[in-house]
Amino acid sequence: MKQIATWAFVLLIIGVITSTAQEKAEFKTIDGIPHILNPAKPLKGTIKLEVERTRTINPYEQPDVGMKYISFSRDEVGSVILFDSNRAEGHRFGSEGEYLGLLTRQGQGPGEFSQMQGYRAYFADSGIWIFGGRKVAFLDRGGKFLREKKLNNSCESFVDSSRFLSRSSDWTEERVRIETVMLVLFSLDGEESAVELYRSTNVGMIRHPSGQGAFADQWGTPRIFVAADAALKRVYCGLNTEYKIWIKDYSGKDLFVIQKDHKNVGASRADVKRIMSWAIKDESSKWMLDAYPDRFVAVLKIAPLPNGYLAVFRVSGPEMFEIDVFSPKGEYLYALIPPPDVKMNSISFFSTGFATVEEAEDYNVYREYRINNLPEIFDK
Repeated sequence: MKQIATWAFVLLIIGVITSTAQEKAEFKTIDGIPHILNPAKPLKGTIKLEVERTRTINPYEQPDVGMKYISFSRDEVGSVILFDSNRAEGHRFGSEGEYLGLLTRQGQGPGEFSQMQGYRAYFADSGIWIFGGRKVAFLDRGGKFLREKKLNNSCESFVDSSRFLSRSSDWTEERVRIETVMLVLFSLDGEESAVELYRSTNVGMIRHPSGQGAFADQWGTPRIFVAADAALKRVYCGLNTEYKIWIKDYSGKDLFVIQKDHKNVGASRADVKRIMSWAIKDESSKWMLDAYPDRFVAVLKIAPLPNGYLAVFRVSGPEMFEIDVFSPKGEYLYALIPPPDVKMNSISFFSTGFATVEEAEDYNVYREYRINNLPEIFDK
């Protein structure tokens, strides 16, 4: 009996060791590229994100600012630019939320931008950069226009004062759509060059079976995701239908790949009808319900965090997500459950927390939140 008990104890210890080993990240080299293969469960567990609202900027409190659709940029001292990418209009606010005035005007002249061309505003140490269509303007920190230049590529996301991320699409003779994301090197005085980061076919849309017509949404449409961490000089990219993130340097070289054990969440007919309720009411759009994939994408978006960490917004259900946090080495540390009353879809992280856009009554406002329970990542 004693021998049986001893063997049972030994088997228990072996089981614990095996279980522990399976819960750790595995490092492998595949095709010459380091891969970090993470388990389905995070090493440090699932936690509820604890946040505290610290600031709100309501554009409607200023008579000349009211904007229905808001995008934003924020610097580390708390200065904010609120802009409407369709209206080509931006407004500056100070670190205390005080209104500092109009940033640029609509038009065709120097420092002016046309509507519906993807207007974007960004802070940099040297000043403020404004992109719109194939044009960039440089302003000083006070918002004074200095110079501008025509571009060969349009800006999707700013990296630093000499780089931005761009996306292009082409069609083959067989009507296959090819999408490419690039890191573009630019200057106001020199030439412009681009480094290809990732390429895929038939992404960015869900097509009609006949090939006539297409649509897109954020939950089921295959697309390439891309983001950059200027502090580490890294770019993160991949295809959102799989949980696989390629980490590259500015030359486009593969540094390593992050993978996580993951199975995409199924999209039932009821889920699709709820997400695309507008298509049910339109006879010409009902085909979209049948064309919708039977599984949601794996990754909604990615976002660099302070101190080299990475946030991956993992789709966890219909119109639902959790946030996976990875270490600078690519290890899966936490799964974060977002606060139920905070909208985190349009989000930008900074040293103490994040900024986002939320609805307040029947209009949108800019809000900031402090994160209180991840001290190794966010400052108090």
